[in-house]
Amino acid sequence: MLNVDSDEQVLWRRWRQERQPAARDALIVHYSPWARQVARDVFMRVYLMRDAWYDCVQNALMGLMEAIDRFDPERGVPFQPFARLRVRGAVFDGLRVLRNVHMELGYDAAHRETLAKERAESLTHETSDDPLEAFIAATVGLGIGFLLDTQSMPGHAEPADAYAELEKAQLSAAVSQGLEHLPERERAILTLHYYHQLSFVDIADQFGVTKGRISQLHKRALEQLRNYLRERVLAEC
Repeated sequence: MLNVDSDEQVLWRRWRQERQPAARDALIVHYSPWARQVARDVFMRVYLMRDAWYDCVQNALMGLMEAIDRFDPERGVPFQPFARLRVRGAVFDGLRVLRNVHMELGYDAAHRETLAKERAESLTHETSDDPLEAFIAATVGLGIGFLLDTQSMPGHAEPADAYAELEKAQLSAAVSQGLEHLPERERAILTLHYYHQLSFVDIADQFGVTKGRISQLHKRALEQLRNYLRERVLAEC
């Protein structure tokens, strides 16, 4: 996590004065949860466009990136008030396009299918000499990905079982904590892919690497999360 009074200021200086792409990436990851919350606030008001969540979070990210590129810390205005109008505007603009053009039939389902296919291909590319271990790793990885996906969705279902709901909440919290322990780039990839629904191709364009490299880092990040959760369970036994 960033220390608002120190690390964040250093990142802004490195981005504004030195144009370091890594600093920009770190700022995007840091403000991503806030931008997703802005998208959620807008989405929850759009009762007739319930399938628009993926577009909302993607457009919120675009607005966030634009705000980061335009923000000047030396003007003395806090970032979030400066960025809020741009992020909200990007979400509303995207919804307006969906309303006027009436999104091509099947686009949303096709996009989700693409994301699911990328995840499966990333995790099932065997690197282990033990087929059983490779299968278990892929299965657990997909499960962790499902938890990340669930966290990204707005709203909460009514709990059918209080104990099960508590277990789910504890596991979700552990995954979030594990995410914070990942290296910066791996954390950025999981954040952009699961919380903002960007495909591996889009993330690769953002980072200036190949789709295959993003796939490798995605798999490694989920393996690191798996190890973190396993160590946490062992520590609590």
